[in-house]
Amino acid sequence: MINGRYVYCILEGEKKPDIGNIGLFDTSVYTIGHKDLNAIVSVIPFKETQANVDNIVAHQRVVEASRKIGTTLPVRFGVIIKTEDGVKNLLVKSYKDFRSKITKFKDKDEFGVRVIFDKSNTEKIKHSTHNNDEIKKIKKEMSGAGDGTAYFLKMKMDEAIKNEKLKKIDTMVGEIHNYLTISADDSKLLKTDIDQVILNASYLIKKKDHDSFNLKLKKLQEKYKNDGLTFHLSGPWAPYSFC
Repeated sequence: MINGRYVYCILEGEKKPDIGNIGLFDTSVYTIGHKDLNAIVSVIPFKETQANVDNIVAHQRVVEASRKIGTTLPVRFGVIIKTEDGVKNLLVKSYKDFRSKITKFKDKDEFGVRVIFDKSNTEKIKHSTHNNDEIKKIKKEMSGAGDGTAYFLKMKMDEAIKNEKLKKIDTMVGEIHNYLTISADDSKLLKTDIDQVILNASYLIKKKDHDSFNLKLKKLQEKYKNDGLTFHLSGPWAPYSFC
């Protein structure tokens, strides 16, 4: 079977570090260089690589090992180039772009923040409805309505209250994201398929600001602890979301 070079990431520096046998399928990881950049690669069969848990973990393991050596640009999972010359051509053709990103990401790491809330449990949201015109109108109508009409008005009011609380959630998410973004060099909102995840975002943080960013997150956890919000922090990582 023909072998190819699986590309994990791009590392700044002219030195060729020894990363070890930590690649996909326990392969030896080595570097292919051009000027002051190195592609971190290993030799694997030249075919589509399955995106299973073991392979993804191996990919991330190499990227994180590289990050501990120097500024690292992650390459998306599954990139295989047939020959070493092909990898060198990639470095030559993309050198200007890689250098620009290296400059942007130097001495910075990515942190991921997820905020989780069970939307079926909206009673945890501190909320006052007395200023809502629609709800005030429904309450007024209910006071003079018969039993049948009052029942349907009550259903309508419950839905209006729920919508108001969901609006409050959206407001809190905006406040949280804006508060964290102030400390970041860049930020990105990410998609999520999980309904309870009301915020899924990545933040690019200077290494010297790691502690202050963590402190901000703790303050947010304290502020919203009675509102049913759960905060999950991951990182520091290489800047996966910003490449």
